Amino acid sequence: MEHERDLREFLVTSTKELGFSLTDHQAQQFLLYLSQLLTWNRTINLTNITDPCEVISKHFVDSLTGLSAFNFPVQGTVLDVGSGGGFPGLPIKIVREDLRLILVEPSTKKCSFLRSIVGALKLSQVTVFTGDLQQYANHEATPVADVMVIRALRFDEIEGTVARTLMPNGHLLLYGTKKGTKSRSNALRVESTHHFTLPLGHGGRVITVLSARALPDS
Repeated sequence: MEHERDLREFLVTSTKELGFSLTDHQAQQFLLYLSQLLTWNRTINLTNITDPCEVISKHFVDSLTGLSAFNFPVQGTVLDVGSGGGFPGLPIKIVREDLRLILVEPSTKKCSFLRSIVGALKLSQVTVFTGDLQQYANHEATPVADVMVIRALRFDEIEGTVARTLMPNGHLLLYGTKKGTKSRSNALRVESTHHFTLPLGHGGRVITVLSARALPDS
């Protein structure tokens, strides 16, 4: 791994460009996350990205674009669907410690990593659920998510389940690379779209914010 001081400087500078001033503790959490991610990645396929600077740019900074695009409610509950290596949920949680986070991931091995890194980072109010969104929705009697974030799944394949998992008037953040995301559900409507450029020429990110409409009683 490159020199920790250089990585810290790149991390702090890149996140500041998004409007976040990391504390020393938060910067150290991200560097520990980076180290553990790359260590576990040798035996578990958590990411195809193995260059530390690329991880910072394409995973950490990319995840935080959601916080720039949308004002997460204080002490709100965030549901990260298809979390994988913890993106975007864990970077969001590091910066917004007040949030309650639920990581939904069907891979048992990836869930093992998620539980390990949550412990290593000493994050509170984080739950790891082993299963997909449909299984989570069946597990929960009532919607609990104020905000749902989806980064690595096809929205059209889970749209119906998303609509009944969000709290009334909750919000969904879709991480994509192209504009023009539309909702086919009457329960969701596109509220806003935000464009970001990642550091070091690592591409762009489009965040589409959708709001949930309260459904009439059946």
